[in-house]
Amino acid sequence: MRKIALGLILILSLLQTGCWDAREIDELAFVLSIGLDKTDYGFKVTAQIASPETYSKTPSGSGFTQKSKPFWIITSTGKTIFEAIRNMASTSSRRIFWSHIKIIVISEQLARSNTLEIFDFFTRNPELRLRTLVAVTPGDAGKVLDIVPVTKKDPAVYLEKVIKNKNLTGKSYDIMLKDFIEDYLDPNVGPVTSRIIIDRSKSEPILKTSGAYVFNDNKVSTVLSEERTRGLLWIKNKMNASIMVVNCPYDGMPITLEIKRSKSSIKSYLDGEVPHFSINLKVDATITEQSCLTNFNDIEKLNKLKKSLEKSICKDIQSTILTAKDIQIDFPGLSFALHRQHKKEWNQISSKWDQLFKNSKVDIVANVTIHHVSLAKPLEPIKIQK
Repeated sequence: MRKIALGLILILSLLQTGCWDAREIDELAFVLSIGLDKTDYGFKVTAQIASPETYSKTPSGSGFTQKSKPFWIITSTGKTIFEAIRNMASTSSRRIFWSHIKIIVISEQLARSNTLEIFDFFTRNPELRLRTLVAVTPGDAGKVLDIVPVTKKDPAVYLEKVIKNKNLTGKSYDIMLKDFIEDYLDPNVGPVTSRIIIDRSKSEPILKTSGAYVFNDNKVSTVLSEERTRGLLWIKNKMNASIMVVNCPYDGMPITLEIKRSKSSIKSYLDGEVPHFSINLKVDATITEQSCLTNFNDIEKLNKLKKSLEKSICKDIQSTILTAKDIQIDFPGLSFALHRQHKKEWNQISSKWDQLFKNSKVDIVANVTIHHVSLAKPLEPIKIQK
């Protein structure tokens, strides 16, 4: 019996297969983010790679010092993106590994030429996560990746958080690769990406988001201002936790309101071949700061403040819609509503949507509710006796 058992163990051990394609962790270069720039002959690819030494635990509990960066940069060029990435092997002893990438940054110069090859490559790469963020920068994309954050040792996480903090300001946009590709492949919708700039007004340069970029025909077409980006956020239900500053209807002093909840709905119908849209918003807000002396516990005065906020919201959205019509790019995505609500008619008019969208009529209605008005009366101005 022992001989039989030993024989079976020997046979089974021979049948076991190893991990023929296994990759040891110390042989990989983990890419945190990637920058893409245009050259006269193709592409420049900049990879921001996690530094194993600075990410290891230390007795002090700190992963890096001021003298060492928590990442290292590899730059390479090629006629195609894939060739440029393969050329990195000449300067890196480790194999480039993409599964941990958090953001793709594209220079505006490259984005204004043609991005078809860019997104073709990234959708074919099986290692890349489709939840990776996509952003465009006015300058060199490689320089964006070389900014050392003060509060985060992981620069990619820092940049990811900066982009996702759009909800707090309501002045920028964020989009993941999977959503960008979905809009990119739709001939009737213009994809929108984050806009990242390097602020050099401080002693140390910092990254910040400001506005957005609109794509059309495989390239960047338009830069959206912060106000027009905010209008887009209202339409897309992405203004929750943001703030709005409006003038007091009585003395013109600024009042800050926090948007606790915002919900937009779009209804559509066709008058012949003229599309009509009705954008309705329900907004809950609270007063977080006021510099005027108005007591908004008075219902009549509170209603006037509500009207001021409603007017500001409608103005934001109207400005965004007018911009979209001027450039004839439906980046607000009104075609989605028309397609969903009138499938039969949509199939007949979709081929000429650009022109129909330009001639469409859009009504905007905002209904604001302001909660938690202070029970205390505003402070009276101090009178100084002479």
